[in-house]
Amino acid sequence: KAEARAAQLAEQGGDPDALGAVGVGGAADFGVGALGDEPVVRTWRILLDLGNGSLGALHRYVDPLSIDAVLLSHLHPDHCMDLCGYYVQRKYHPTGPQPQIPVYGPRGTADRMAKAYGLDLDPGMHEEFDFREYDAPFTVGPFSVVPIRVNHPVAAYGLRISAGGSTIGY
Repeated sequence: KAEARAAQLAEQGGDPDALGAVGVGGAADFGVGALGDEPVVRTWRILLDLGNGSLGALHRYVDPLSIDAVLLSHLHPDHCMDLCGYYVQRKYHPTGPQPQIPVYGPRGTADRMAKAYGLDLDPGMHEEFDFREYDAPFTVGPFSVVPIRVNHPVAAYGLRISAGGSTIGY
C-alpha cells in the first residue's frame, strides 16, 4: 500500500520524501509511522505568511482546513492580514468550529490580530489559534523550523525550514 500511495502522490505531482512550496504555503508528504506492516502516510502542511489575498489563492491548491500550523514572518498587513479571514473560516465553518492550530509569529501576534478583526483581546482568536512567539527552534510534524531575527522596521524573522533531507529559506 505504501508503494501505491507513493505512485498516487507521484501522479498528483507529490513526492513522499520532498519538501515543497506552493504559493504562500508549504506542504510535504511523509511516512510517519506504521501499524503492523502498513505504513501510515500523513500529509503535513505549514503556511508561511498569510497576507492580503493569499487565503483565496490558497483554496486553489489545498483545503485551508488541512493546514497544521501558520508561520508569520512579521506583522505588516501584507504578511498577516488574511489570518482574520482564516479565523472566520475556522470559527464559523458549516461543520462547526475547527480544532485549534498553532500560529507562530513575533511577540504581540495574538493581540495584533485580535485588534485587526475588532475583537476583545480576551478571548481574541485564542480559541481558534494557539499563538506562539518565536524564541527558539521548534518542530511541526516533520518540519524543523529555525526562526532568525532579520533587519526590518518591525520585529521580523526569516525562517529556515527543513524536512526529509531538504531545506528552504523564507
